[in-house]
Amino acid sequence: MKHLSALALLAALAACDFNPDAKAPIESARMLTRNYTLHELTAYAAGTDCRVLLVRTRTALDDATVETLHYGDGESATYPGGLQQYAEERKFRAVAYRDQDGGLWTYGSITRQEAQTMPVCR
Repeated sequence: MKHLSALALLAALAACDFNPDAKAPIESARMLTRNYTLHELTAYAAGTDCRVLLVRTRTALDDATVETLHYGDGESATYPGGLQQYAEERKFRAVAYRDQDGGLWTYGSITRQEAQTMPVCR
């Protein structure tokens, strides 16, 4: 009977996509979202390995704005070294940006196709 209970627990965890390695990147993304609330950015850990920092915004972005966010240049930089530095410090392998209009920008070890279809980690 004990084995049946253990199997049921394992099945439930697997069904919920439980990934203990995802805890740190998920929390890092949540922390970034809290820090960028005024900029209307929301960050997620994403990808099958939860090692892509996905940044979404409710406003339209352009190349210059994304580069400012990513590299930390310009007047609106809020994290020293930009989100690239933030991602490196927290061991994300890539950063992807999506805006409200469906624009997509990618940096690091990620393909455009992967970024278009990657799941968000919960």
